[in-house]
Order: sequence, then structure tokens, then C-alpha cells
Amino acid sequence: MRTEHVKKLLCVLCLGLPLFLTAAAAAQSETPSVMTRVEREEDPELGDLIRLAMENRKNISREEAFEIVRKVTQSYAQIKLLDQQIAEVSRKSDSATLGEMRYEMLLAKAELETKRITEVANLREMVGIIPKLPLAEQPLTALKAWVSLQPIGDRVYVLEGQPPFAEFWALRRWNLVRYLSEKDTLEYARKRLTDKDNLPILFHLYHDAEKLIEAKELRNKIIAVAKEANSQMDTEVRLERISFTGSGNATFYLRQGKITTFYTHPMQRPDGGAEPLASGFVNPKDLEQHILWRLTMPKNVPLTFRIEHDKASSALAKQVADTAGAIVKRLGIGELVNVTTVPVEPVAEGVFLGRWSGATRGDIQTMDIRPEGVCQVTMGDRFGRDIPEGGIQPGSNISGTWLLTTNEIVIDIKDKNEFGSECVYRGYLGEDGNLIVDRVVVYPHGSFHLMGEPRQMIMKKAQ
Repeated sequence: MRTEHVKKLLCVLCLGLPLFLTAAAAAQSETPSVMTRVEREEDPELGDLIRLAMENRKNISREEAFEIVRKVTQSYAQIKLLDQQIAEVSRKSDSATLGEMRYEMLLAKAELETKRITEVANLREMVGIIPKLPLAEQPLTALKAWVSLQPIGDRVYVLEGQPPFAEFWALRRWNLVRYLSEKDTLEYARKRLTDKDNLPILFHLYHDAEKLIEAKELRNKIIAVAKEANSQMDTEVRLERISFTGSGNATFYLRQGKITTFYTHPMQRPDGGAEPLASGFVNPKDLEQHILWRLTMPKNVPLTFRIEHDKASSALAKQVADTAGAIVKRLGIGELVNVTTVPVEPVAEGVFLGRWSGATRGDIQTMDIRPEGVCQVTMGDRFGRDIPEGGIQPGSNISGTWLLTTNEIVIDIKDKNEFGSECVYRGYLGEDGNLIVDRVVVYPHGSFHLMGEPRQMIMKKAQ
């Protein structure tokens, strides 16, 4: 019986052989030769994988290159085969009528999917690719949106980053969205996450020590919204503790009808203009930009605009206060921002002019404060500190500039402290007429802060 069955099968094969040979010949005429296929890889996906595998390995031998090509090709072929097998098993399981048969099909499918996952992992290792993950860090160059969120009180201070996005924080621009309730914040996030033009997106949550729990809860809720919107592959939710906030005072110094303020670096204007906002005299036409920058710099609010002024600048102080108040009202953040004017008896510029010598060891040995904002500084032993790259070495003679507040002098010689932060030197008169000098860092509010080892320098006026 079995012999008869085999004979029938052979008969069928023989009858079909001419047709098979004809089809094979036709297929062969359309298929590249073996030599062509060996010399060239025309499958674009496989070609990209082999190229990446080669690029991610440096100085490999010819034998190693052969091994890489073989492994990548085998792994790629195995994944393609598994794809076809899984598709076929899925098709059969959908049409299976018996429960037991369908169960066997589903088990087979699960086994094939496991093999495929393992093979994909092998191929990633060979090619040198770390796969993109849900809610992973988003490359800055890929971002379409960047949102700053800061829980304050029972609401959230929401800022939108303005493209192009910059690595260096001083070059970033932000617009205030609003001071929102948590419910409205999540609704805002949902609108951004369901709009594909906003993706990839980064939500950057800032918090102080007291708001850690609230910030974590908000992060988890935004992650849940991202998953609901199926946008988790294009979403990052970053949590960062607030540091270096400063005193909370954003100070404008007014004397003789001129406004002075201070920054750590030249800053990008909120309106995107080419002229940066920098330490020094404030052009009255740019006053609104200076005020907006303080309000839209992430982590800066809540704050107080402190307007120190001499008697000659009383009217100007009111103008600055009115401008700040009007902007705060327009933005709807009056509960987060105070505006105060403080009359101060100024120290005359001439008191600071001249040559000063260090009465104690310190960063500065001598200072020659000259008119029109220029000075010459000789560095001291710097308390024996390690000087970072870009810091000024002991004994160096440096040209610099100076500015006055209402009762202090601020000297800038482009120095850095031991942490690599840019710093300036702030001097004020002691009761004995000596100049007391601190090395300080300007924080984003515009306030001065000691950073590192705070060691005052006492300098005496040369006779």
C-alpha cells in the first residue's frame, strides 16, 4: 500500500517537472547571480545593519569583519524567518475551530516570539545599537517641545521652551503658559501629548526639598497620560531638584538716573533678539526684557524685584516698579512676585578709585581702580587653592572692568572659582575705611552669593 502511494507521488512529480523547470528558469533569469549576491548586499535594511556593525567597531581585522558580516546576516535571516512563521501560525490559530488545536497554535506562536526577541537582542549586540525605550531620554536635537513644570503652593508654574533648543541654559528662551492647577496642568500635558507635531517632548519637573513628593506624583500622572496617548516612545519626564536659587531678590540698582543689573553670563532675550541681556547698564527700552527674563527663567520664581535707588533716581525707581508690576499683573502671577523699592544712601564713586593693597593674604594682592570702569588687578596666593581650567593663576596681572551698585563695587576679571563657576569680586567699605572684598557668584535672580570657601579679603588704600 505504501509502495503504491510513493509511486503515485513520483508520477505527479514527474508530470510536474517540466513546468517546475520552466518556472525555475524564469525565476533564475530574474534573480541576480550568486556572484552578484556575494559581492553586493542590495537588501537596504540588512545593508544598514552591516554598516552600523562595522562603524561601531574600530580597528577590526579582516577575519573579524568576515565574522561580523556572517553573524549579522544569519541573525537578520533568522528574524525574517521567525516573522513569517509567526504570521502563519497567527493565521492558522485565527481559523482553528477546535479549542485544543487553537491552544497549541498559541503556544507555538509564543515560543516563536520568544526566539525572535532573543535573536533581536543578539542582533542589537552585534550591530552596536541600544534600542530606544519608552520614556527614555530624548535627544535635544530631536525635541519638538520642552516644558518646564514647577510645583509651587497648590499649583504648577508652567513654562514653554522656545526653539531652537540650546544645550547651554543661558541661550534658552521660555514663555510663561500660566500658573495652573494640577488638573489644568494634566489637561495641558494631554493636549501636547496627543498632538504629533509636539513630539518628541520633554517635561522638566523642578522641585525644592519640600515639594519632592508632589513633583514625583505629578511626574507619575504625566507618564500615565503619555501612555494613554500612546506617546511614551516620544516622551521624557525629567525630575530635578532646585539648587543655586539665590536670595530670591532680583535687584535693579539705580543711581544718578541709570539702572544696573547683573547676570552670570550674557543671556538670550525672551523676544529672541540678537542683543543679549548682560551685566551692566540697562537700556530703558530693554527694561521689559530684563524683567521678563527673571520671570521666565525656570526655577526663578517666586521672587522679589528689589529696586535699590538713590534720591536722584526716585522717579525712575517708581517707573521701574510700575513696569514690573504691570508685567506681573499681565501674566497673572501676582501671588508669586513682589515688587519693592528701597532708598539707599549711595557711596560716591570717587571713594573706590585709586590703588588698594591686600592687608591679608587672598585671591587679590593689589587693585588699581581707574575711572570709566577699568581696573588692573594683581592676583595673590589664592589661599593655596587648586585653580580650575580657566581660572587665573596666582601672581598674574589682569585687566578688568568694574560696575557700581548703590553702595558697592563689583569687579570682573573673568575669573573662576574652584568649582569652575564664573565669579566676580564684590567690594564694600568697612567702618575703618578699608575695602572688604568677597569672591562671589551671580545667581540667576541677579543676586550675589558666596560659593566655595568664603574667605574675605581686607584691602587698604595706598597713600
